[in-house]
Order: sequence, then structure tokens, then C-alpha cells
Amino acid sequence: MPIERVDARNDEAFMEWFGVLQRSELQRDGGRGGGWQPDEWRARALDEDAPNVKHLFSLREEGTVVAVVGLEISRDDNLHSLHGDLFVEPTLTGRGFGSTLLAFVEEYGRTLGRTELLFFVIEGADEIGIAPNRFFAPRRGYELTDEMARRDLPWPQPSAALDALVEQWSEPAASYELHRWIRSTPEPLAAPLADLMSRMGVEANHADVLVEEELWSVERLRTHEQTVYDMGRDLLVVAATHRDTGELAGYTELTVSRDDPSTAYQWDTLVARSHRGHRLGGLMKAVNLQEFARAGYDTWRITTFNSTRNQPMIDVNEALGATLAGSMAMWRKDLTAL
Repeated sequence: MPIERVDARNDEAFMEWFGVLQRSELQRDGGRGGGWQPDEWRARALDEDAPNVKHLFSLREEGTVVAVVGLEISRDDNLHSLHGDLFVEPTLTGRGFGSTLLAFVEEYGRTLGRTELLFFVIEGADEIGIAPNRFFAPRRGYELTDEMARRDLPWPQPSAALDALVEQWSEPAASYELHRWIRSTPEPLAAPLADLMSRMGVEANHADVLVEEELWSVERLRTHEQTVYDMGRDLLVVAATHRDTGELAGYTELTVSRDDPSTAYQWDTLVARSHRGHRLGGLMKAVNLQEFARAGYDTWRITTFNSTRNQPMIDVNEALGATLAGSMAMWRKDLTAL
């Protein structure tokens, strides 16, 4: 069965690849939609100069794409690791296509000099802990390193409820000033934000894997912002600075597709370790939701993922009104093991 690298500029090949991913998502979520859009994957696959590049592969049988994988390959940091997302055509599972493509990916990782392969598998609400990946991955030498709970926040939320939380969480955070923007970080905050984003993977890591600081600069931040825009997404950010020192203490990101705003996604939220204990995480999230409400997107849910070990952030999300809707399993394989 041939495995081919997909050129995202080839619309036919790319849409065949994306179709498998989309149908897999729809089956998992009961046909609700609101997941990845084609331009989001295409934009990332086309940017070969990005710090993290995307390589797409399709497995064919008798000319038909039956399984696909997207690999994220870091160029500047965490060079030991390779991240992947693998999908099998829903009507063709159980025929060995996933195993064939997985074996290819493992060997591909070795040729790149990577010693670790990580896969992230999202599970629907009715399959948490019992989805096929729970049986498939261990039999192929993968260990479960983290579980992330998916929570959905029905949208819109009553403005009075958000206002009450902002008021409640503002008091312990009185020593901090909040900043809000869409898409482009104000220049005075760009370098401090890049520094904080460098530490995101380390300070927010709850998995049993080695994570190095990422090499973020203002240039990389601007590239990230442009890529998100090219993906067809708006990026809403709230950040907090300490009033006395001016130090950037934390930030949170919320993103939504301009083409299909039905589902918005909570991306990164980080409070620097030296500034924790002031309810900043909850306050920044609540204020960002207020900004999101003012923007008037036609959204009916906001999805977030948190490690099941990160109880403080789970408490924040539940206080905001989010409820359990699924999970994401993080699987690791040592590519040096025989």
C-alpha cells in the first residue's frame, strides 16, 4: 500500500487527506462539526519556514486514501521529539491501515533523528477511557503519559454570571493590570509575551515526558500571529502585568474560525510561577470571554483541554460553566527501543 507525502498546494490530494480527518472528527463528535477547517491545516503545512513545520502523509489502497497522518516537526528546540495526529477512514477501521501508517511514521521519525514519538488522540464523551486507542496503542509499544479532559462551555453565557466572576477574581488580582487585544500583540508587550511563551511548555507541563523551553522571539510571535490569521482564525488575547514591576505575569488565548465560528477554542493559558495564587488564570479567562461576547461571534460552544492533573485550571473552567465533553490521550513511544 503506497504512502505518499501530501503537497498542500495540490488541492485534490490535500482535500482527500483532509476528508479522512474531517469524517473521523464528525463520527467522534456525533456529526456536530465545528472542528478543523481545511485552511487551518493547509496554512500550517505550507509554511516550511515555521519553527514547527507540518508534514502530511496519506496511505492509499487501490487508489483510495484510507488513512492519514499529520506530523509536527520542531526545527529549533525539542529536537528529540516528533508529534503526530493519525486518522483512519471511519468505515475502514480494523483492517490494519492505522498500524501500517504508524509503522511508517515511526521509521520516518528515526530518519529525522528523533528519539520520541508523541500521538494525541481525542475521545468523544461516550468513549472516554474506552476508545480504540486505549487498546491499539499499548499493543504497539506506546505508554500513556497524560490525559487531558475536554470541557465544553455552552455559549453564550449570561453576562451577569461572567461579571460576577470578574468581580470576584479581581480583588485578589488588584496588583495586576489587564491588557486585551485581537490578532496582533501591542509592541511593548511583544518581547515579554515571547519570553513567557518560551516557558509555556515547561511551566504548564503535566505529562511524563521531557519538555525543553521553546525558542520564542518577537519574530516567531509575529509569525505565529500571521499563521493564525492565515488559518482563517481570530485570536483574542488577555494578558496581565504586575503594576509595581511591569512584569508580564500571564496570558490567555481564545481563538475562533471566521468561516465557521460555531465552536471556539481556548488555547494557551499560563500564569508565571512567581505570580500564581492571585486568581489571575480565572480572571484573564473570564475577561477574555467578556471580550468574546462583545465581538458577537455566532458561536454555540467553547472547547478547552486541560490535563487531568491540573486541578486548579479545571476548577476555573467549571466555575465558568464548562462541563466534561470528552478527553485527549497523549501516547509516547521510545523510538530507540528495539
